[in-house]
Amino acid sequence: MTSDTITLDTVTFEPCYNLALRKSNRLITQFYEERLAPFGLKSGQFSILRAVHLCKTTTNKMLQQLLVIDQTTLSRNLKPLVRDELVVFTTDTNDQRIKNIALSDKGESLYHKALPQWEQAQKDLNKQLGKESTNAILLLSQNVVAALSNS
Repeated sequence: MTSDTITLDTVTFEPCYNLALRKSNRLITQFYEERLAPFGLKSGQFSILRAVHLCKTTTNKMLQQLLVIDQTTLSRNLKPLVRDELVVFTTDTNDQRIKNIALSDKGESLYHKALPQWEQAQKDLNKQLGKESTNAILLLSQNVVAALSNS
């Protein structure tokens, strides 16, 4: 190793909140996706299935608000769920312009099959990081969403 070789322990970055959150987000996403892979689901897709399941019936706008994602990202994540017939769109009976989103029977079934793995991932992450850290993640997320969602 020469004197001009850069190693991770010699590189100092000015703290960047974006980078810090992106690094931890990538690792947490990977953690969940490894557990959801046997069901053919990405973590974002499972989040949509979970949100739709909990809402029973919802709309694009409501999902965007719940998941704090833009329309393009939601559409991209919904496409494989629609293709695989896991979610269905119906026209709202009160307003023909509104499309309601619900889980199909197949979607409900897959959600319930994947749910124990998601629950185990929750427990495993809590065990690996500790309750204090997992609570801090939730609090930080809530604070960031509250502070920045309308900016």
